[in-house]
Amino acid sequence: MGAATARVLSSRGHKVTIYEQFETGHTRGSSHGATRIYRFSYPDPRYVAMMSEALVLWHELEAESRVTLLTKTGGLDCGRSLDDHARSLEEHGVSFEILPPAEAHRRWPTLNLPGDSLYQADGGYVRADLAWKSFLDSALSAGAELERKRVEDLHSLEHDRVVVTAGAWARGLLATADIDLPTRATRETVAFFRTPESLPTLVDWGDPSVYALPDPVHGLKVGEHIAGPATDPDKDGAVNEASVERLRNWVAERYAGVEPAPAHAETCIYTNTADEHFVFERNEKFVIGSACSGHGFKFAPLIGKRLADLAEA
Repeated sequence: MGAATARVLSSRGHKVTIYEQFETGHTRGSSHGATRIYRFSYPDPRYVAMMSEALVLWHELEAESRVTLLTKTGGLDCGRSLDDHARSLEEHGVSFEILPPAEAHRRWPTLNLPGDSLYQADGGYVRADLAWKSFLDSALSAGAELERKRVEDLHSLEHDRVVVTAGAWARGLLATADIDLPTRATRETVAFFRTPESLPTLVDWGDPSVYALPDPVHGLKVGEHIAGPATDPDKDGAVNEASVERLRNWVAERYAGVEPAPAHAETCIYTNTADEHFVFERNEKFVIGSACSGHGFKFAPLIGKRLADLAEA
């Protein structure tokens, strides 16, 4: 989100410094890994509208960087709240289908869904590892500077505007400027399974919700949504074996032909608000771009634009 914002501000002629406490492309936060889902299907119509805006901006970044960032696979949702998803899509004129289990199985014989599913043909996945680099390269090409520095106190930054997109570190950092950001950081476990087949992305809305999407290395990336323990981002975290076991069982139920033993597992950090909505606001010279509650990556170019607009206001 920081690189996306810096790209917009730099392209508008502003002098921009990007502060990064680790090396670029690090695995300590929320933006690493090869892929993320992008989808129109949301129970809240505001996010459907945001995806429409973000998709245009993604294509602009692809054209500029000459890198393919989006792969359209179609997206499936199953479980609870499908009626809310359908209403949100209808409100914005986005087409979709409701598929009974037999029809979903006919189209994708390796999938075994327990009930009706919602299929939206325009979703897919973002190459996250290529996307952050494209944002950063674009910002640097437009004149932004990158400084390897951990910022401990916001008041130490003598800039006209300061955009904070520090993820799990944002709450503590903003506290140095007497700004309370009510977030909770959790460490989530993601498991990877070997499959030769490319399938639609899938979100199973349950308790917890589970998502699955293609992975260029192993085949299938699977994770639980906001199911991990609270975490300190400055401390190393371990894979949650109980989560891996639940994901293994879920894959065995939903996918035929996928090796049931995960090929790899790792963690990432979610920074969550109570309602899972994003925070975009400005407090004097400070612009806050956090948290994204585990579902923000798909909107990155739009979030960058909105934070840049706030910085200029």
